[in-house]
Amino acid sequence: MNFNGDRLKIARIYRNMTISDLEKKISVTKQAISQYEKGTISPKSEVLFQLVFVLRFPLDFFYEVDKRTTKIENTFFRSLSSAKTLDLNTQEVKAEIIVRLYNFLNDYVNFPKLKLPAIDYKNVIDIEDVTLTLRGFWGLNNDPIENIVGLLEKNGIIVSSLATDTTKISAFTQVHKINDHHQFCVVLGNDKRSMVRRNFDAAHELGHIILHSKLINIKELSKEEFKKMEVEANQFATSFLLPKNNFFADLVNPTNLEAYLNLKKKWKVSVSAMVVRAKQLGRINSLQYQNLMKLISYKKWVKVEPYDDVWQIQPPQLFRKAIKILKESNVLTGQQLMTELSKYKFTINVDEVEVLLDLEPGTLVEKRSEKDKGLILSIKSD
Repeated sequence: MNFNGDRLKIARIYRNMTISDLEKKISVTKQAISQYEKGTISPKSEVLFQLVFVLRFPLDFFYEVDKRTTKIENTFFRSLSSAKTLDLNTQEVKAEIIVRLYNFLNDYVNFPKLKLPAIDYKNVIDIEDVTLTLRGFWGLNNDPIENIVGLLEKNGIIVSSLATDTTKISAFTQVHKINDHHQFCVVLGNDKRSMVRRNFDAAHELGHIILHSKLINIKELSKEEFKKMEVEANQFATSFLLPKNNFFADLVNPTNLEAYLNLKKKWKVSVSAMVVRAKQLGRINSLQYQNLMKLISYKKWVKVEPYDDVWQIQPPQLFRKAIKILKESNVLTGQQLMTELSKYKFTINVDEVEVLLDLEPGTLVEKRSEKDKGLILSIKSD
């Protein structure tokens, strides 16, 4: 077997390390590490075991060749402009692995098929019309959406939730192409413990999927084009979550901030997003909008609003249900699943799988029987 330099690069970026960072932890130069990753040379055994120890990936991982390849077409980051490139690359690699795990599980479980409407991009897009078209295509009425994460999963969009390890990356979407069809993976950050803010993040990422998935290369956009794209995704989110006719009718007292709290109970959307929507719909003018936003700031509702600490966030369920059905149907135990994953040529640690798929810790670890629990061994001492 030959050393796979691509796998070293994946493991290094996954651990949020530059080549210089890795150089400080092992006994070779960054020039050598670069050659390992390019496949020019292979590491000697002592270096290889250092890589395994430092990067915390199994030895087999570095020698496997992907059984099935996908092409990453784009990654849409809903991040601050000050986010570090390495942080973005780390999350990009994690999303790529999530899609690999999805395709592995898809050999065992019938996941929902991707259901997206065909949008005519030749003409100027009216975002209001697009959101109404999508609601109609998915069989939704114009009422509040209680669980948008579940809605995405039901319609074939891959969703997971991760600690992004930085407040500058709140959510992102990765577009893959496998054979002749696309796969969309939405990753929601775990830093916001607010159901309504997660709802908006999910709707924002859905906006990228619907409006921007045909872009050739997002990295080639200018700052102005990127900003325009983010504005469009935000407009999509407010329009999709708060359909104009029904929400317009609910805005009976649009200049009263307390009235928005009652609407928040119904629509499960943040007060600040509803104020933005009220301005979009012409129910308040610019001065009234500014006054409401100042009041939101004065009440310290910018990050945490009333009810945010009461309503539980909705975790993705697709992977949890897939693992549960495999185990309960006696198709695969957790240990067998990890063994089959290795045969799939993607050997990683069980705890990494649980984190990436947003599973409860210990889901894939077999519990000891009651008989085993009573047997305790220890090392002899002199």
